[in-house]
Parts: sequence; structure tokens; C-alpha cells
Amino acid sequence: MARTAVNSSAIHVFEVLRLVARTDEPMGVSEISRRLGLPASTVYRALITLEESDYLVRFQNMPRYELGPMPQLLNRALVHRFRLHAASRPHLRRLAERTGDTASLTVRLGWYGLRLAGVYGSHDIYHRDRLGEVLPLHRGAARLGMLAFLTDEDRDAYRRFAERQRLGVDWAAVEALVEAARERGVAFDPLAAALPVRDPAGHVLASISISAVERDAASEAIWRAARDELEAEIAQAPASFASPFAHIPADDIVLNLARDAG
Repeated sequence: MARTAVNSSAIHVFEVLRLVARTDEPMGVSEISRRLGLPASTVYRALITLEESDYLVRFQNMPRYELGPMPQLLNRALVHRFRLHAASRPHLRRLAERTGDTASLTVRLGWYGLRLAGVYGSHDIYHRDRLGEVLPLHRGAARLGMLAFLTDEDRDAYRRFAERQRLGVDWAAVEALVEAARERGVAFDPLAAALPVRDPAGHVLASISISAVERDAASEAIWRAARDELEAEIAQAPASFASPFAHIPADDIVLNLARDAG
């Protein structure tokens, strides 16, 4: 019974952390309690635990909480496990300088895409995507830039995964976007464009995305040149650029994301 109580308490701590992590505004005990359906006393104990371990901090010394330094440190440790993080930055920087648009690298993590690196362009005042953000492969140009260029077998496997996870995907819309991306070689959403980054064997490792202002042939040529330069660097030592999580079957990587992640 004691072990069950400990496990239950730990689950509540992680529930509180996930809720605060995916919410833009600092949150207090009563709101967290209402959103999670937990007693205020349980929420308060979880908040104290998370505050003492630096996962959460008080916002301006008020009884409201936001993410602390520990998640940032963990996120940084994860990012640096990918060699693509350091390798991509010079290419992203040149791309941002040439286009004025924010350029990002998103890597494949099972059936998800992790935004690994980004360089702001002069056109951008605010970029909505955060470094370390993880979303399913059908969400947004950066991840469609990978999904569209997987094999037919892998895309079918992704569909089965998404249905098991009840992500609520509009498959007709996704398939139309995939078909358009495969035909053009670039995936688009209303705010961005993305191209796949592959190893020499043709496996999709990542995507380069651009908060695209211009979408003409000249702009696409600049995007492709940056992607091709990164792929050429990967080709020199492909094994070292493999995902550190490539040994884990994609179906075994299941992340608890925000409710609107579908």
C-alpha cells in the first residue's frame, strides 16, 4: 500500500509539471486543482516538491508558478545529444541572413518532431515555435517536411500509431498536404515551409523549416541550397549523425502532449 501511495503522489507531481509546462501563463493552486480535478492540498504538495527541485519557480514571488531552470537544463542536455544541433547552426544562420526569415531544424524523434535549433531572421518580431517543442509528425510544416518523405510503409505505420493514440487527425487534409509536398519537394503550412534532411541512404533525419515570407522559385532555390549543404556534411560521416534514439522503435516512443496536439 505504501508503494502505491508513493507512485500516486509521483504521478500527481508529473501531472502538475506537464500542465504548467504547456500553459503560457503562470498558474496558481486553485486553477491547477480545477484543471486536473485534484484536491488543492495534493496540488500544493506537488508544487512545493517541484519548486524545491527547481522544476518550477514562483512568478514574481506570487503564489503562481512557471517553469524553473531545471527543465531548461534537461532540454539542453537532450538537444546536445544530437550532432545535428551543432552542425546545422552555421547553415541555419546563413539561411536566415540570406532570406530574413527564421530558419529552424526539427529532428525526428519516433513519430514526433523535436525543434532542435533555430536562428531568427530580420523579418521576425515573434516566432511562435519554441526550441525543444515536440509535436506529432502531422502537425505543421516542419514535421510534415519529414512525414511526407517517409516511405509509404512508414506513413502507414504512423497512421496506425496516431489512431491508437487517438490524436484526432483529419487524414484527408494531411494526405492532401503530403501529396502536395512530395510533388513539390517542399511542405507548406500558412506560416512556414520545410524541406526534408536525409542521410545518404535516403532516411529522413530532420527537416529545415523557414518562416517563409517569399515562396517563389528563387526563394526555394536558397532553401534547397542550405539543405543540400547540410546533407553533404552528413554524408561525410552518416553514422555519427544518426539519432541517439534511433535504436528505439518509433511505436515505443509515446509522449504525453497537450490536449490540442492532434
